[in-house]
Amino acid sequence: MATASNIHSLLERVLPLAVSPAPARFGRRQRLFNGVGLPSSDGGTTLIERLELAEHPHALYAELRLRALQGQPAALNDLGWIWLNGRYWRADPLLAGHLLRMAAQQGSATAWYNLGQQYYFGKGVEISYASAAGYYRQAFERGMGHAAAALGDLYEEEVCDGEQEWNVDSQLAYQWFLRGAEQGEARCRFEVGYRLLYGLHIEADARGALHWLELASAAGVVQAAEELELHFRQHHAARARHWREHALELGSDHPGRTRNDDQLSS
Repeated sequence: MATASNIHSLLERVLPLAVSPAPARFGRRQRLFNGVGLPSSDGGTTLIERLELAEHPHALYAELRLRALQGQPAALNDLGWIWLNGRYWRADPLLAGHLLRMAAQQGSATAWYNLGQQYYFGKGVEISYASAAGYYRQAFERGMGHAAAALGDLYEEEVCDGEQEWNVDSQLAYQWFLRGAEQGEARCRFEVGYRLLYGLHIEADARGALHWLELASAAGVVQAAEELELHFRQHHAARARHWREHALELGSDHPGRTRNDDQLSS
């Protein structure tokens, strides 16, 4: 009880009563990193819609502030996410980090992921891929499959900054994509299928590749449907046509993938 009281008192001190508007014009760095991180999954889309539609964010901020003072991890994460980005009101990465840590300590997987984003992009902190990876792992362990995709990407990314200790590890990247795929993360399913199809850093396995690509395509990953079309184009016209149509339904604009494409024989 004392702990909850102390947290409430701390939040009363650090959360302002009102927020400052975001700059009318963003600088280059703000434009590049304006969309990092994620709001809480319980109503995230609604929150973004409300923020986009609000002429003034004051009423919504007051609501989030009240929920944060009540100790709700989702509200703490959402306030941290907004202050991290600075899109809807003026950015404050230091305050964002404090709020995200509070939410993370209460079990918010999204907050752990957002901390990873903060260190990946260097929002108010020194860029640290090692720290980002640690936070992404915490998010994944709490059920956030999307964090596995972030880890897979991270372990395939070369670092130009010589002062930062980080090693590319394509095998480890594949393992993280696979772990995410096994948890149902659509992007990870595509990445696994693609690597198995072409034998990238793993022994080629056409049957396994088609399994993962079909699952990814069913989840709406347009690139998966495109790869399936390409795979079947040379030896199975009907299946290639099926996947071409599916890719178009998903919004593919890849050159050559049109309904008038006559490359496939009947």
